[in-house]
Amino acid sequence: MRDPKDTAKRFIKINHPECEGAMLAGSCARGEATATSDLDIIILYTGEDRAYRESLLFEGWPVEVFVYTGEAYQNFFASDAERGIPSMPRMVSEAIVLKEAPVVTKMKSEASSIFAAGPSPWNKQKIDHNRYMITNLIDDFLDKEIGGEAYFLANTIVNDLAIFSLRTRQHWIGSGKWMFRELKGMDPTLANQFEQSLEAFYKQHNKRPIVQLADDCLEPFGGRLFEGYYLG
Repeated sequence: MRDPKDTAKRFIKINHPECEGAMLAGSCARGEATATSDLDIIILYTGEDRAYRESLLFEGWPVEVFVYTGEAYQNFFASDAERGIPSMPRMVSEAIVLKEAPVVTKMKSEASSIFAAGPSPWNKQKIDHNRYMITNLIDDFLDKEIGGEAYFLANTIVNDLAIFSLRTRQHWIGSGKWMFRELKGMDPTLANQFEQSLEAFYKQHNKRPIVQLADDCLEPFGGRLFEGYYLG
């Protein structure tokens, strides 16, 4: 395929010649592009706050276009910070500028600040609620024979433990592969424990490493929780 940066510039010239600013984001911006990578292009206009996303093909490349007018992007920044998954702040902070403009500088500055600050910390009620939910999952997991239900419970426990571990340390979470990347970036030893616990269960049908992982993650916050839990 052709150079992604040059292709993105041609795409902008043809499809968004009047835009105020533009950036190339995603794996192409990070230098991690593969044969299946797409071009993530952020387009900025001035005017009334509006936004849309479009997927299309251009010169053999799959292209994901994120178009923001005015300060509409700030709603997406706020939403990502609230849910703890920094999709837009990460994209913008890592992006390569293709068309300079003050709005591009402003957007990148805001994204970098949000990304560096991390998500809002969980309060005690949120921590206790997640301890309680994980405790119930563990009890259910231990009660199941090896098979479909146990496999799905293992996935859910590990995913919820990853969220718990990351958020209680005020660290971003992720979706899919990004969850493991966030864990590894925060604590490589802990990430390895997550990986080994799943491997032990799927290869050897050994539940104990997942249960031990749960206990290790919950212990600093009081361990498993059932008796005394109250919501109302």
